[in-house]
Amino acid sequence: MSFVIPVQFAYDGTNHVNRFMGPFNHSTEREFALAVNRRAIDDCTSISQLKPITKDLLEGWASVQTAMQSLMLENIQLRQALDQRDQQLAHARRRLWPWQK
Repeated sequence: MSFVIPVQFAYDGTNHVNRFMGPFNHSTEREFALAVNRRAIDDCTSISQLKPITKDLLEGWASVQTAMQSLMLENIQLRQALDQRDQQLAHARRRLWPWQK
């Protein structure tokens, strides 16, 4: 199964809306986890059985969101660092050694 993640971010003073990360593919491990959780939810016959499963799924979802935010921040910081490096290289003196006068 393939999917994309919608992203909205500000980079270099410009807002970028309706951008997408991906496409991504679910791993077999992820498909297995989805199947197990779906079966656990389907087998529930009362609210007391459903609550622990729901809490586990909520914690898993929160962990994935935190990881995604960290990866997106790292990606943006890397792009900004590379852009800054490129600007510095463009303005650098054209000498063999930059510390020479």
